[in-house]
Amino acid sequence: MFKRIVRIWPSEVDGSIEAPPSKSYTHRALFAALLSPGESRIDNALFCGDTLASIDAVRVFGGQVSLPSVRGVERIPRRIGVVNCRRSASTLRFSMGVAALKRGATVFIGPFSLLRRPIKPLEKALKELGVKVYSRSGYPPVCVVGPVKRKKVRVDGSLSSQYVSSLLLISPLADLEIEVENLTSKPYVDATLYAMEAFGVRVMREGYRWFKPLDSEYRPAHFKIPGDYSSASFMLVAGAIAGRVRVYGLDHKAPQADQKIVDVLEMCGARVYVSSSWVEVATSSLDSFEYDVSDCPDLAPILAVLAAYTSGTCRLDSVSRLRYKESDRLRAIVSNLRALGIEAEAERGSLIVKGREGVKGGRVYSFKDHRVAMAFAVAGLGAKRFVEIVEPHIVSDSYPSFFRDLALIGGVVEIAG
Repeated sequence: MFKRIVRIWPSEVDGSIEAPPSKSYTHRALFAALLSPGESRIDNALFCGDTLASIDAVRVFGGQVSLPSVRGVERIPRRIGVVNCRRSASTLRFSMGVAALKRGATVFIGPFSLLRRPIKPLEKALKELGVKVYSRSGYPPVCVVGPVKRKKVRVDGSLSSQYVSSLLLISPLADLEIEVENLTSKPYVDATLYAMEAFGVRVMREGYRWFKPLDSEYRPAHFKIPGDYSSASFMLVAGAIAGRVRVYGLDHKAPQADQKIVDVLEMCGARVYVSSSWVEVATSSLDSFEYDVSDCPDLAPILAVLAAYTSGTCRLDSVSRLRYKESDRLRAIVSNLRALGIEAEAERGSLIVKGREGVKGGRVYSFKDHRVAMAFAVAGLGAKRFVEIVEPHIVSDSYPSFFRDLALIGGVVEIAG
């Protein structure tokens, strides 16, 4: 395990890898299986820090997990439970919904990075349903005391679509009618609905404004987790700036927000080839681009790195929410780009990156944020000198094999401290 510093040397990449399993779908499948009485099978699940937190949560709620097998429950046990969500906001927010189904208290804890993740809109929605919620002014730690007593709820999705997904996951068991305001990251809601349908629950909807389940219970299912476009995006951008990379195992049918990486790479002039099961990207002269990340905010770090390798000034819009990720992700991106000699600034909800000068290299920090660490490791491939990443081990939150895969495609990775 990398502990303190990893050094990425300028490298030409040329290779192929298998996409890691989707973290988003692993979370959703685990909670859908928990709520399905009987035994489900989840193939190709991702094992990482965040999904291990969800496995622990499922066990706290009475589920039995020995992947690929998950045995769900008829009802959530009444006993008091404590869920350590680690650094996973998905675990926290989805579990808060599940906790609302049961009589009795569930307490949610985690490290500092989790304690800065906002839950106020979800807290407000649960209280509207008659659930008691005690938080630190809209932040964890939090205690949820169910059960749900009402059937209609309104939720604001402007900070995170996870609030909506949390309510959707419990909607068949609580017979909820959900009205949504200001939704961002819409493809993540599509992913939730896709997973729910795989476990036997269909949902009526009016766009992204209103949802009501057609079925009142989940059914055990056999669900295969698709490859993750979010993790694949780092390797695809590596191909765009430093050679050629093919990523296998990417399912175009399962909704994924970060599939948009393909559109952006085509937009800026990279050579992109897409088949039914893989995506390949090769380097070319890269043009500047503008892109709104409101539906795919997790792409922002790697798109900022891509922008640094273009021939002009790039603009990423709708980046304000990045301040509420595992780190103040917007500040982290700007700070690291400047450390590598790239002009970057955040202004009025947008990130401006000037890519004409090239990446000089230097020392950057992960800010204990897995996506920041991976994005700036990729930045090192085309730099004029090496890039050092401090506290790179954080990649294990979502992509434990990241540095191994980077080396497999030809990246020169040195453990420097």
